[in-house]
Amino acid sequence: MPEATCAPICVTGGAGFGFPFRSHIVKPLLERGYKVHAAVRDASDVAKHGHLTALPGAADHLHFFSANLLEDDPFHDAIRGCSVVLHTVSPCFAVNCTRENMLDPAIQGTLTVLKTCAQTPSVRRVVLTSSSGAMAISMCTHPPSQYTEADWSPEDLFEKHGILYMLSKTVAERKAREFVASQNPAFDLVVLNPTWMLGQVLQPTRNNSSHEIARYLAGEMKTIPNECKPVVDVRDVAAAHVAAFEKPGAHGRYLLIGWQETERTAPIASAKHIRRTPYQLKWMAATRHPRRCSMTAAAPSRTLASIDHGFNRAAT
Repeated sequence: MPEATCAPICVTGGAGFGFPFRSHIVKPLLERGYKVHAAVRDASDVAKHGHLTALPGAADHLHFFSANLLEDDPFHDAIRGCSVVLHTVSPCFAVNCTRENMLDPAIQGTLTVLKTCAQTPSVRRVVLTSSSGAMAISMCTHPPSQYTEADWSPEDLFEKHGILYMLSKTVAERKAREFVASQNPAFDLVVLNPTWMLGQVLQPTRNNSSHEIARYLAGEMKTIPNECKPVVDVRDVAAAHVAAFEKPGAHGRYLLIGWQETERTAPIASAKHIRRTPYQLKWMAATRHPRRCSMTAAAPSRTLASIDHGFNRAAT
């Protein structure tokens, strides 16, 4: 895999209307002079990707392709001629989650992309966006511990408690790795597992994660859960995607987690007299919603920094 390519880069879900990191991936690709094929649900819907067409370089280097996850071979046109495919799209619903609209499309969509890539000789690397939820959620089955890229979350407990988004990410990643192992395609696979992504939003509409934070900042929430959430800057996630295909030595899976500044932010929250949800109430809620349990993450055993991608920086 060469460090740079003149062939187009395909980004599935490139408009990033629900997940800002997809738009943040397109931005540095254009800045670095890559031609980008953005596979979106409806290429004619300018309202959803107009923020990308305004980016420098978009007029000459950004092209949109319509692709529906559930259609037969929907990514053929978008992937044709590309050397790298960044598969970032996955269904996510805040309410009314079912196996039919969450789990099945995630698995089918991932396998469809991989099959199309296997049939496209120009594709040399696929970068799959998974989730830390696929490796670092214990469902309170054991005391808090450290996690590494070797760990997997318990699919059976996700299934039991109906946590379909985490189940979809876990199963889709497993299926992707199984496909590559059994089919031995010409491309190699790199998997990125980010924690909760926060940061600047490029699109005009606020996404779910930003909306949740904004409710606290606006004073709409009178209490906050007694929990910790590992976060990562969305710009670092985008930079990791670029590094994952530019660096020949990238391989396997990478846990993406940002620096946690609890010590600095806790006094600020305390000064505002924000009430915390009582621990006992939180514990009872966890028995109904185990995904609310806290988790900690170890420093990644392998990092993209170790292969000299040079994107580590202080968030600005």
